[in-house]
Amino acid sequence: MAGKFDQTAADIIQLVGGKKNVVSLTHCVTRLRFVLKDKSKANHEALSSVQYVIKVQQVGEQLQVVVGNKVDRIYEAILETQGISGSGEVEPDDETTSTNKSVFYRLMDVISGILVPTLGVLTAAGIIKGVTSFLALENIGILDPTSGLYMLLYAIGDGFYYFLPIILGLTAARKFKTNEFIGLAIGASFVYPAMVNISKTMEVLGVVFEGTKFQMAFYNTLFGIPVIMPGAGYTGSVFPVIVAVFIASKIEKWCKNHITENLRGILTPVITLILTVFVSYLFIGPILNSVAVVIQIIIEALFNIPVIGGLIAGAIIGGGFGVLVLFGMHWVIIGLALNLIAQNGFDYIMACGGIGPMIGMFQGLAICWACRKNKKVRELAIPATISQICGVGEPLMYSMLVPMKKLFLINILGGCVGGAIIGLLKTKMYLFGGSGLFGIFNYAGGGGSADIMKYLVGIAVGGIFTIVATLITYNDEEATRILK
Repeated sequence: MAGKFDQTAADIIQLVGGKKNVVSLTHCVTRLRFVLKDKSKANHEALSSVQYVIKVQQVGEQLQVVVGNKVDRIYEAILETQGISGSGEVEPDDETTSTNKSVFYRLMDVISGILVPTLGVLTAAGIIKGVTSFLALENIGILDPTSGLYMLLYAIGDGFYYFLPIILGLTAARKFKTNEFIGLAIGASFVYPAMVNISKTMEVLGVVFEGTKFQMAFYNTLFGIPVIMPGAGYTGSVFPVIVAVFIASKIEKWCKNHITENLRGILTPVITLILTVFVSYLFIGPILNSVAVVIQIIIEALFNIPVIGGLIAGAIIGGGFGVLVLFGMHWVIIGLALNLIAQNGFDYIMACGGIGPMIGMFQGLAICWACRKNKKVRELAIPATISQICGVGEPLMYSMLVPMKKLFLINILGGCVGGAIIGLLKTKMYLFGGSGLFGIFNYAGGGGSADIMKYLVGIAVGGIFTIVATLITYNDEEATRILK
């Protein structure tokens, strides 16, 4: 029996040039992401007319087909009916390498390809953790932090973030086409309890870069080289395990090409794991920790410029994040924010960027009110706004804001206004989880609800500006003409 989305799946694959033209296929919250052998074979105009397709765009080497909240079911229909195998990748017949891609695109592609598969559960865990933390705040007092309910809920929410390196070890291994269990083992080595708790079980043997912000203690050595463990450890971190698995993929490939077939099955994982984990703890981890410190110093210096620092930074991030989402390039920023949260317990960047979904929500509501007598526009605005309230902004962005350019500009300006307030107040985000209304709970932490209140002030100012500007700008006749 044919499924509801089978025809859509067939049409999409046909119009991207057929199965043989697909190098890989992944998806995020709202869009199918194709890498094609020959981009010229994709018929963008015809794809845009396929049922459920909202928008088609080429971003670097990636063809993005935006289909909204139905993306997972359409993706599954493609896998089931079109012969796309396993994780959504078709092995190329020849060497379709990425050597012609820009460095930035390759970085974006790698980070999004590794993080996107975790998105559904990452968001769910974030919502659970955020709501649980909020209800347990002392000035809220709804949930007792010593109760069994709190313990179990927090274990669900925090457990995912704590063991994130293991999960990313798996998705990174898939991205770099290496043994998935090697990726899992590398991730596990980063969060092994004896290493995480090393500062509690061993005496400090020495300190590198003592007296600076790069100061790191070590508790043991390997061949005379300090084995450094950051104060926050590697739990919840992103980039160390990604770099480690990338290196492991190269070592594994070398082993398979140089070790005799009789010993390859045993020696390859042994050599790969030992070399990778040694290099990770001795070099990769400390270097990336230092990079994170540099980024944090730059961010804090910008935010600490008297009066205007946080204002400018917040405006740029708050207004610019929606533009990054438009092109699917926001995962680099999210990856950075996750790493800073893991290292410092909070982040300023996504604290400002988190205003975007709320600005979209206010704008969607304003459009729904303004077009209440226009059935055609209303049929687009209402479902898109509901999606936006739940944190998925692409349907509203692509179906209404981008076509009506003035509304998209207002969306950017609303983000600038709200982000400027959030940055001025030096608001901190403590986890990256839910979006839209659920995003409020990302700011629960730091011992109280102060950052939630700061975020709400930014939302209020940015939201009022957005509603007023949208109601003034929106024109029913123009909307009817543009939104064909």
